[in-house]
Amino acid sequence: MTTQNTPPRPTPPHARPVQQIPHPSVRVDPVPTAQRAVAPDVARGLALLGIAIANSVIHLAGGAVGLGLRPVDSSAVDRAVDLVVSLFVDRRTMPMFALLYGYGIGVVVRRRAAAWVPWPACRADLLRRAAVLVAFGAAHVLLLFEGDILGAYGLAGLLAVAFVRASDRTLLVTAALVLPVTGLIGGAMGGGIVLKEMFGGAEFVLPAEESPLLAVATRAMSGLVGAPLGAVVAVPLVLLGLWAARREILERPADHVRLLRRTTLVGLAVSVLGAVPFATAVARLRDPSALDAFGSAMLHEMTGVVGGVAFAALVGWVVAARGTTLTTLGPVGRALRAVGTRSLTCYLLQSVLFVLPLAAWAGGLGTHLGSAQVVAWAVGVWLVTVAVAVSLEAAGRRGPAEWLYRRLVYGHPTTV
Repeated sequence: MTTQNTPPRPTPPHARPVQQIPHPSVRVDPVPTAQRAVAPDVARGLALLGIAIANSVIHLAGGAVGLGLRPVDSSAVDRAVDLVVSLFVDRRTMPMFALLYGYGIGVVVRRRAAAWVPWPACRADLLRRAAVLVAFGAAHVLLLFEGDILGAYGLAGLLAVAFVRASDRTLLVTAALVLPVTGLIGGAMGGGIVLKEMFGGAEFVLPAEESPLLAVATRAMSGLVGAPLGAVVAVPLVLLGLWAARREILERPADHVRLLRRTTLVGLAVSVLGAVPFATAVARLRDPSALDAFGSAMLHEMTGVVGGVAFAALVGWVVAARGTTLTTLGPVGRALRAVGTRSLTCYLLQSVLFVLPLAAWAGGLGTHLGSAQVVAWAVGVWLVTVAVAVSLEAAGRRGPAEWLYRRLVYGHPTTV
C-alpha cells in the first residue's frame, strides 16, 4: 500500500549495479517535513519519554543505592515505581531509540541510492554524520550528562558503515552474534553493584559532586568508558534497523501488519517476563546473590533488546491498524511527531532540565528526591520538551540542534 506521504520504493542499495553514474546536478536534500513517514517520528517521540524516565535515577546523588542505582532508603511508593520502571522502561526504550537510529541510517542510504549517489560519496556522508554525532556526545558529556547516548550511537554508526552494503543475512547474523556480548556488558553494569558484599559489605554511594570542575573530570572519565561500551550494546539494534529500513517496515507499516503484530505480541511478552527477576530485585522484593544479580541483569539487558524492537513494532502496528497519515494524526500523535522530528534538540534539552536543577554542583535538588519524585520530574521534563517541539512545529522551524548538526555535517550546500 502506498500513501500520498510516502515516496515510491527505490531499488535496495546493495542490489544496485555499480556501473551507474549520477547526473552531475543530482542533489539529495532532507526529506520535507510534510513527506516524512508517521511511524518512525512518533516512535522517536515516545522513546524520548522512556529515556527521560530511565535516565532520571542517575540524577539522584548523595545516598546509598542498590541494584539499578535505586536508593536503598526508599518508601513503598518508590519501590513500586522502581518495579514498574524496571519492567517496562529500563533497557527497553534506549534499544528502541538505537533501532530507530539504525533505521534512519538505512533511509539515508536508500535515498542516496535512489539518486544514484556513488558509494564513496555516500560512505563519506555516513562517516561525517556519525563523527559529528560523536562530537555532540562528547560535548554533552563534558557540559552536562555522563549518561550520554549520542557518542555511543555515533560510534555504532561508524561501525555500521561497514555493513551498509552487506547482505540481509550478514546483518541479522552479526546482530545475533553481538547480542550475547551486550548481555554480558549489561550483566556486569547492572549486577556488579552487588559485588560490594565481597569487599566488606560497604554500601555503594552515588557521589554528590559539588565542584563543577571535578564534575567535568568525572563525567569525562565516565564518557571514555561508557561510549565504547554503549556502542557495542547499540550495534545489534542499529544493524536490525538497517535491515528494517531496507523493507520500509515503519514507513509502509500497512504492508507489514502481520510481522508488526507478531513482533509486538511476542516481543512484549519476552521483554516483560525477562525483566521480572531483575525488576523484583531492584524493587527489593527479593535479595539476590551476586551471581543471581549478574544473571538477572544479563537477562534484563538481552530481553530489553527484544522489548525495544517490540515497542517500535507496536507504533507501526497502531499506525497501520488506524490507517494513520500525516493529515489524520490526532493531537497526541502530532505532539509525539513534533518531538520525534526534533529528537536531538529534545534529548539535549532534557539534560538541561535535569542537570541544572538537580545536580549537586548546580541546583542541588537531586539530593532531596526519591525514585517516585524523580520519575515525576522526568515526565514533567518530557512535557516541557513536547511544548517546545510543538511550538517549533507551529512556527515551521527545525530544532536548533538539528540545524547545527546539519551545518556541521554538510557545511555549505554541496551538489553530487
